[in-house]
Amino acid sequence: MWLEVVVITLGVIAAGIFFEHDDPFQINGEFPWIWIAPLLIALRYGVPPGLVSSLILIAAWKLMDHLSETHESFPEQFFLGGLIMVMLCGEFSAAWGARLRRAEETNHYLDERLSRMTLRHLLLRLSHDRMEQEILTKPVTLRDALGGLRQLTSAQGDSTLPASLPLLQLLTQYCQLESAAIFVANEVGHYVRTSQIGSSLNLSANDPLLLYALEHRSLSHLLIEGLPDVDLPSPFLVVAPILTSDKQVLGVLAIDRMPFLALNEENLQMLSVMLGYYADCVNEAEGARQFFRFFPDAPNDFAAEFSKLLHLQCSNNIISHVVVLSFANDENGRQAIAQLTHIRRGLDIPWQTSAGDRLLLVNLMPLANESAVDGFLLRIETMLKEYMGADYDQWSLNPIRISLAESDPLASLQRVFGARHE
Repeated sequence: MWLEVVVITLGVIAAGIFFEHDDPFQINGEFPWIWIAPLLIALRYGVPPGLVSSLILIAAWKLMDHLSETHESFPEQFFLGGLIMVMLCGEFSAAWGARLRRAEETNHYLDERLSRMTLRHLLLRLSHDRMEQEILTKPVTLRDALGGLRQLTSAQGDSTLPASLPLLQLLTQYCQLESAAIFVANEVGHYVRTSQIGSSLNLSANDPLLLYALEHRSLSHLLIEGLPDVDLPSPFLVVAPILTSDKQVLGVLAIDRMPFLALNEENLQMLSVMLGYYADCVNEAEGARQFFRFFPDAPNDFAAEFSKLLHLQCSNNIISHVVVLSFANDENGRQAIAQLTHIRRGLDIPWQTSAGDRLLLVNLMPLANESAVDGFLLRIETMLKEYMGADYDQWSLNPIRISLAESDPLASLQRVFGARHE
């Protein structure tokens, strides 16, 4: 960037000397074209590079005046006006650059959230397809197994790929693996085994299936098109990257033995989806663990999304809110909470818990400003009035809103729970 600033500025000065040798800075001209370079640089990179370009112009004028036979007085108004324009353009660039970054981070968050929801719906469909035929032989459902795996990734978060052996055992049960291993790349690019079942082979960094999987960010197997035209391009049957929703590779699963009939599209799809679910659990584990230190009974989804939204707030000033609603711990309170969960926004994540003698509905509202929170509370009030009728006025709802822009939103949430205990 800085080299570009110097080259563009010097290029404009050279052009001025070439076209207007007597007045290269166009001080006496109809328009100061030489300021185009600092203005463009300020619009592209902000105030500091624009000021550097302006200082180069001033230094060039001083140098040329020093080398000239006739010395002129310094054109203060010319350079002052140019500096003001450069600073205005730099501030304009900074403001819109911040807006663009916030929009990009918001879209990235929504894309990642959509990817995770799609993955879970696909996993749910595949699980239901197998439930009827496996309900007698496998009393533990896939949902329960994945829930246990998620808890293990949170508990064993210090290792490179936590709970990788339970993951292999789960894949063996549902995808019929016989010999496989999970590998991670070390600092020098070699793949190190973290866990295995059976007598798995070593994985070479030049393995064709591995290279194809990493290039395309998808599962690869021996029958896939595009592999080298040799008899056995790889000693493995399947190589699958462990991908998060934002396409970050955490590791690789390499399978060298599995039943021939298990090498079908449905089974490989199940394998990819389960690996993606595990990768998202690992990716979310660190932020979730920090939340669990304060609220150990919180749902995994709530803890993980809270940490992500807090990071978005700190890094890009993208506002989100938490709304806490308190209800009596009786049948009416439970029914009211059940009704409220149906009118939440699609992005919202509810958490129903208790504090003292009260039921709490903690609603995490991603990307929600004050207006969105006001609209949500208005819908709640309207719904409860219709549901409860004349009894609504006797109901002390007292919604509490917590902005993630606060200095310590976790402490605010703790104070709410502490107040409800008293």
